[in-house]
Amino acid sequence: MLKKAAKFMNLYNSYVVSCFFARTPFVRMIPSDKCNLKCKYCWQRREESYEMTMEEFERHLAKAKKLNVGIITFLGGEPMAWPLIFDAIQKCTDKNVLTDMTTNGTLLDDKTIQQLGTAGLDYLNISVDGMNPSVVTAKNSIFRKDILHLLKEAKKRFRMHFRINSVIYKNNFEEIKAMINFAKDQNIQISLGYIVEPLAKQQNEGSGIHFRLEDKQLLDEIIDYIVNKKRQGYPIIDPEEYFKNVYKYLRGEKFWNCNYPTKYGWVNISPDGRIRSCTKKMDELDLRYDELDINMIKNLREVLAQKTAVCNVHCYSNCAYDSFYYTHHKFQMLKKVLNRIRLK
Repeated sequence: MLKKAAKFMNLYNSYVVSCFFARTPFVRMIPSDKCNLKCKYCWQRREESYEMTMEEFERHLAKAKKLNVGIITFLGGEPMAWPLIFDAIQKCTDKNVLTDMTTNGTLLDDKTIQQLGTAGLDYLNISVDGMNPSVVTAKNSIFRKDILHLLKEAKKRFRMHFRINSVIYKNNFEEIKAMINFAKDQNIQISLGYIVEPLAKQQNEGSGIHFRLEDKQLLDEIIDYIVNKKRQGYPIIDPEEYFKNVYKYLRGEKFWNCNYPTKYGWVNISPDGRIRSCTKKMDELDLRYDELDINMIKNLREVLAQKTAVCNVHCYSNCAYDSFYYTHHKFQMLKKVLNRIRLK
């Protein structure tokens, strides 16, 4: 409990400092782009990817502490396929840094859940797209035998909170309904996001599952269902506006701004240590995180602003939209936090 309190005090201090000075309070660590799945809607993977060493990770963590980091989230690829993940989380815990990880869940079992809890992982986001594997995605780990029970035990023992993330595409509406009701029955927060086409159009394997304006009837059904469930108190963390504004996105309108260039924005660290302007684009700037200093942060934000100005209209990532929405709607943010406390 004392360690958890120290982490939250560090996050609070990190946030306060970032309000007055240029810092990087929120960091995303991408230790490898490798993934053991090939979901048809996903392009955030590379078969041949460099893997971060522990020496490199420790260097990034040391730099993050100097820049007042409050929370580090581990992404991929699949972060649990990185052999050093448990040691890396432990080192963050030792430095009083909150940790968060998003996983496809395929490597969760009794042993690894215990390892994550022991290392001090604070938040676990599990991608679950349905009760059964499909030709589009095989993310159904939470329905494997004993996994949900093990996660709930880890939550009690280690205070390792978890939620589920699910994607919405053309032909999985029934699965989405099932996931929403499952989340309500099990008292688990759920985040729902529309899939979008690759920003660089470098892949076509997801063809046929993306929404178009002509899918209005289906989209209206999906929107009405999700919004009504949210209003009934179902634990959907995304704002109503995200679901309802999908038509603006499909029409190519500019109606929201990515938070990457702001003080609330995440700084993404690639496997080889360079900064990415976005996890979706998987591009890399000519700048290494461990070379970043306070005087360079303002310029970095300006570069990120230029990058997001180009791609923002083509993106509808729910995590990015949610960050924008809640930083501009403080009352809704408070309600979200209170709902999270209620579910603990």
